[in-house]
Amino acid sequence: MTERGLSQMKKFASAALAVVLMSTPVLAAQVEVNGNIIDAEAVIVDNRTLVPVRGVFEELGYEVAYDNVTKTATLTRGSSVVTMTAGNMFFTADGNEITPEVPQQIIDGRFMLPLRAVGEAIGAEVSWDAATKTAIVNFNTGLQIVPIQVFGDDTPVTDIVID
Repeated sequence: MTERGLSQMKKFASAALAVVLMSTPVLAAQVEVNGNIIDAEAVIVDNRTLVPVRGVFEELGYEVAYDNVTKTATLTRGSSVVTMTAGNMFFTADGNEITPEVPQQIIDGRFMLPLRAVGEAIGAEVSWDAATKTAIVNFNTGLQIVPIQVFGDDTPVTDIVID
């Protein structure tokens, strides 16, 4: 083999290795939901955090159902319903079809969801702390503390309002 041919083979091998490494899941440090660290065993695929269907979304108050035959997960909380099937490029949230940058998939036998896409679809705020490798999810539980001004009094009274 010529030196030029060997050089081209090395470049091809390096490029192939880079593609494999970029699409290989890497363990994320942690997931925080409403201030609580969740044992979610998150992975990063193509710079997107994927989390197991149960851990994070049960913490957010969703009931999780999984059909092993169709590989479909359904998340339900009140009237909110999210449905996704492993291998599909999209999922539905309250009837709206959403195509995330990285689709839901099964990794090491676990159904993994793209955290930001699904989280934002249900109205959660999702952010990433690169320094601690933490995916952070904040979700309104429906309860708010609202100060109420009592007529003729400067002292606010706190009341609870349910959305």
